[in-house]
Amino acid sequence: MKRKNKLTILFGLIVVTFIVIATSLYVSSNKDSETIFELQTVDTKTLTKMIDSKENMVIVDLREPELFATSRVPGAINIPFDEIQSRYTELPKDKDVIFVCHTGRMGTESGNLLLENGYKNVFNLEGGIAEWTGNLEK
Repeated sequence: MKRKNKLTILFGLIVVTFIVIATSLYVSSNKDSETIFELQTVDTKTLTKMIDSKENMVIVDLREPELFATSRVPGAINIPFDEIQSRYTELPKDKDVIFVCHTGRMGTESGNLLLENGYKNVFNLEGGIAEWTGNLEK
């Protein structure tokens, strides 16, 4: 009887050890695959370098069409902030997406919207067009 109890306890310990190891390996492998992407910021200098190097990107100006028409960051397209929720799927997921707005607040909201919907490389112009010191297109 004693020997049978010892074998039962030993077998139970082996099973529990196996379960603990298998669970920790599963959790560990899933953590590595769940990369969390965060909204990044760029300043004038960094965005100018990105533009000059012809990086694979799209610059989205969130301001009203009237303001966009007067001046904008070179190469930007216009999707007004009040339309971004219905039009964000027009933006490619395989390119860097850089948002430009008045002061940065709308860019932050729009960037987070993209990140919540599977986009990975999303940027916001720090301080918005108010802080932009580079060239402007008209």
